Amino acid sequence: MLHELLFVLSGYPGDVFVPTPTQVPTTFAIPPGFPLLHSAERDSLNRFGQLGWTYSQINDFVTSTKDLKLSRQQSEASNRPHGAYIQALLTCIETTLNEYRHDILEIEKSILNKEDDAGLGVVPISLIAAKLTRWELLLPSLWKFVRLLQTDPEKYHGCRLFNLLMDQVRTGVLEYRKEMEKIIEGLYDVLYRQLSSWMVYGHCVDHYNEFFIVPCNRTAATATTGWNRLYTIASDRVPDQLALSVVESVLFVGKAIATVNEIDKMPSTATINTQDEDVLLNSKLVRTVAQTRKIPIPEGMRKKHLDLLLTLHSSRLQQLPSMWVQYPQLLQNVVNQVRRSTSDWLFSQVLIGDHGLHRYLSSFRHIFLLSFGEWASNFIEECFAWRKRSSSQFNRSKPKEDSTKDSNKTALIFRHQELNALLLKSSLNTDAEGRLSGYSLWVENEQTKNFVFSDMLLGKLGIVLTFSLEWPIDLFINENHLKVYSNLWSFLISLKCTQTSLNNLWKSLRTSGYVNQDEKLPVQTSNINLQSRNGYQERLVWRLRSLMLFWIDTLWNHLQAHVISFHYDQLIDVTTLSDDTTPRKRRSRQTKTKLDFEEIQEAHEKFLVNIERGCLLTSEECIETMHLILTTCSSFCQLMERLTDEGEWRINKRRRIMKTAAEIVNNWTDNETSSFWLKDIEHIQEEFKGSTEKFFNLASSQPPEIKSSGKIDILLLQLDYNKWFSNPYS
Repeated sequence: MLHELLFVLSGYPGDVFVPTPTQVPTTFAIPPGFPLLHSAERDSLNRFGQLGWTYSQINDFVTSTKDLKLSRQQSEASNRPHGAYIQALLTCIETTLNEYRHDILEIEKSILNKEDDAGLGVVPISLIAAKLTRWELLLPSLWKFVRLLQTDPEKYHGCRLFNLLMDQVRTGVLEYRKEMEKIIEGLYDVLYRQLSSWMVYGHCVDHYNEFFIVPCNRTAATATTGWNRLYTIASDRVPDQLALSVVESVLFVGKAIATVNEIDKMPSTATINTQDEDVLLNSKLVRTVAQTRKIPIPEGMRKKHLDLLLTLHSSRLQQLPSMWVQYPQLLQNVVNQVRRSTSDWLFSQVLIGDHGLHRYLSSFRHIFLLSFGEWASNFIEECFAWRKRSSSQFNRSKPKEDSTKDSNKTALIFRHQELNALLLKSSLNTDAEGRLSGYSLWVENEQTKNFVFSDMLLGKLGIVLTFSLEWPIDLFINENHLKVYSNLWSFLISLKCTQTSLNNLWKSLRTSGYVNQDEKLPVQTSNINLQSRNGYQERLVWRLRSLMLFWIDTLWNHLQAHVISFHYDQLIDVTTLSDDTTPRKRRSRQTKTKLDFEEIQEAHEKFLVNIERGCLLTSEECIETMHLILTTCSSFCQLMERLTDEGEWRINKRRRIMKTAAEIVNNWTDNETSSFWLKDIEHIQEEFKGSTEKFFNLASSQPPEIKSSGKIDILLLQLDYNKWFSNPYS
C-alpha cells in the first residue's frame, strides 16, 4: 500500500489508485469495491490520490508546452500557450514541481529507514499528510491557474501575463502568493532582456509578438511620417502596473537608438515607393535625412544604460521584500534616467544646425500662431476669392445624382491640391515665402471634424493646417503637440478671417452708393430711404459693425501681444543657453550652461498649455460661445454683402433740406415694407450682444490658474474699459 501511495503521489496510477471516472478522469481514487478499508481511511487515501492527479496534470502541461517549438507564422495561429514569457513561467513552475518530487523522495527515504515507524511497520497516514500540507494548498491553486492559461492563451500571451499574475498574487494563501511572486520575478527577467535589447541597441527582438513595442504595419505606416513609421505601442499588451508615460519613454529611447543606427540606410527619393504620397510630398526632408552623417552612439552611454537596466534583474533584487510591488517604481526610475541621458545626447548631436530647435519653434510661431500677418491676410483673401469662384461654378452646373459620389471624391482631391497651392501662392512676396516646407492643409476629412473652428474660413468645407513631423523634430514634438498647434491655427485664422471680413465690409458699404467711382455720382433709389427715422437704419448697421470690430480687434491684439508673444519669449529664454553679455540674461541671473532636454520639453508643453488657456480653448463653453460670436459676425458680413450686391443698400450723401408732407407720410407708410432686412440686423445685434455678455461672464469665472497664465484679466479690462459689460445700465 505504501508503495502504491508513493507511486500515485508521483503522478502514476496503479492497481490500488485508478483514474476516476473512467471516461473523463478528474482524480486518482481507490475503487469502491476495494476491501479492508474503513471509509475514513478511504477518504484520507483518496486525498493523496487527488494530490497526485493534480501534480500529474501540471507536470503534463509543463512537459508538453516546454517542448513546443513554433515558428513565427505558426505562433500567430496557435491556440496553445507559447513564447518567451510562457517558457519563463514554466521554468518557475518546474522548479516548484522539483521541490514536490524532492519531498516525495524524502518521505520514501524516511519510510525505508523506518524513521516514521509507529511500530510493527505501521506508518500513520496523518504523518504523511502533515508532510504534504504545503502541497495540498499549493498544487490545486496552481492547477486552477494553469487551466486559465489553457482556456484562453491569447488573452494571457506575452506581457499580458503580468495582469493575470497581479490578480493572482493578491491572495490569502501564503504558499500560492510566494509561487506567483516567483513567477513574476521570472517574467520580469524576460522583460529586462527585451528592454535591454530595445533601449540599449535599438533591436526589437520579439519572435512571438509578446513585447508592447511593435513594428508599424503597412496601413498604420501610411498615416504617419518620419521615424513614427518604424515602431509604435501595442496598447493591449501594456501591463496595467506600468504607467503610460513609462511605456512612451521606452518607445522614445528605443526608436531614437534604432533611428540613429539606421540613419545611413534610409532611402533616398529615388528608391521611395511612388504610391507612398505622404513621403513624396516630403521628399526634400527624406533626402536631407538620407544624407545625414552617421552619428556614432558613445560606448560609455551604452555601458551606463546597461548598468542601469541590470539593476532590474532579479539577481539584484533578491533582498527586496515583495519585489513585484516595488518593481514598477524601480523600472520607472531607471527608464527615466535612460531617457534623460539619451535625450541630452540627442539634443546635443541631432537638434543642431538646420534642424535646430529654435528654427522649428520660430516657424511654428510665425505660421501656426500667425505671426506672419501679411501671409495670413493674403491666404484669407485667396480663400475668399476661391469661395466665390466655387459658389458661382456650383450654381452654373449642378451634378447629376448618378455621378454625385464619383464627382464628390474627385472634387475633394482637386480641392486638396488647389487649396494647398493657394497656401503657397499666398506666401509669395511675404516673409513666409520659402518657409512653408512641411506645412499642408487637411481638407474636409475625418481630422477636420475634430476642430470646432475648421468651418469658419470656407464654410462647410473644413480645413486645418498641419505639419509633417520628420526626423529629428519628432524627437521633441509629437502628434499631440501638433494637434494643439493645428487647433490654435484653426481658431486664430478664424478670428483673423472675421476681422478681415469686417474691415472689408467698411469698403463695401462706403463705395456701394456710387455707380461711377470716378465721378462720385450718388445713386438715387426708390426702394429704401435710409434717412427715414432720422437715419436709424444706417446708424444701426455702422454701430453694429463698430461693436463687432472692437470686440474682434481687442481679442486679436490681446492674444498676439499679451499671450502668444509673452509666453513665446519665455519659451525662448528657457531653451537658450546663458550669455553673460546679454543684458536680459544678466538681469535674470540665469547661469544655464547646458540645456536639459526634459526641462525643454516640459517648458514647451507648458507654453502650449498657457497659449490654450489664453485663447480660452480649455473651456468647452468658451469655445462654443466664441464660435457663435464669430459665426454671428460672419452672418452679419454676408448679409450686408448680399444687400450691397442686390442694390438694397445705398447711401445718399446729399441730405434733403426740405421734405413735403407727402414725402414724410410716404416714409411712414413705406417703412415697414422697405426695411425688410432691418429685423435681421436687429436679431443679429441681439444675438451678438447676448453671446459677448455670456463670454464675458464665462471668462470672468475661469479658475485662477487659467486667469493667471492666460492673462485673462487684461482681456476683461480691455473689453470692459467703459463698463459696457459690468455696468447693468450701460
